Amino acid sequence: MPKVSIVLPCYNGQRFLHQSLDSILRQSFTDWELIIVNDNSTDNTPQIAEEYARRDGRIRVIHNRKNKKLPGALNVGFADARGEYFTWTSDDNIAKPNWLSVMVNYLDCHPNIDMVSANMDTIDESGVVLDTFRNTRNYNSNELAHKCNIGAAFMYRRSIADVVGKYDDTMFCAEDYDYWVRIALAGKIDYIYDNVYMYRTNQDSLTATQQPKILARTVAIHNKYRGKWIKKLKLGWLGRQKYDYLLRNFPVERTELSLFGLWHWLTSNLIKVLFFWNRALRHKYNEIFRIKL
Repeated sequence: MPKVSIVLPCYNGQRFLHQSLDSILRQSFTDWELIIVNDNSTDNTPQIAEEYARRDGRIRVIHNRKNKKLPGALNVGFADARGEYFTWTSDDNIAKPNWLSVMVNYLDCHPNIDMVSANMDTIDESGVVLDTFRNTRNYNSNELAHKCNIGAAFMYRRSIADVVGKYDDTMFCAEDYDYWVRIALAGKIDYIYDNVYMYRTNQDSLTATQQPKILARTVAIHNKYRGKWIKKLKLGWLGRQKYDYLLRNFPVERTELSLFGLWHWLTSNLIKVLFFWNRALRHKYNEIFRIKL
């Protein structure tokens, strides 16, 4: 059995598909299988996919008879996956040669971690680097409670996929964020600083064409998991106020967060001054207003 299963869902992706597939063939880590899910494409995607499958026995193609959209295509692909570790890529993105090796090595060396997220470059349609998505030392999976802090370079264990189940068909355009939240609630996610991937921005991508739907789905995810996050993070009253503030103001500006931080500092210290003389009240305050988010 292969160590890694890669799923590549593709709908009318002929423009960049060759580049994406060539980048997978150039991986320094070679114990992988690639499952291309042709999601009822009407261009030359099926022919290109079959051509690569003939060239390399690690590649196979599944043809959907009707378009299932991204979450449905992912579910088709992973239902056929045999690997210990899972990841997926897109027909317009490029994996650097160390894409698999870095993340496989991390999961191998950290058996308590269920998923790993790595850094990536953002490129334009010509392949020119525009920006870099960088994990920071402050990143942690609890931030998924109010924003998606995982880019397009990731890998997770089959074992955690068995726990959280399939991608949610109703969350098209934010199915990845929904899935990462479920993994974070059920397991452990780590962030590493290796840059292993190139995410392409282009005018035909879902990110470019479906922004209103992405925003609506993100808000739906916030509401869907709010109670579970409050329970997981053991939020007190003030913690819940901060959490709800973040959700109400999504996407939140840095200035707004700073103002909330100032308000939090002032109110917290005022209450401490008012009650510092009473030991019982001090203990009660710490129990009620402790913030862990």
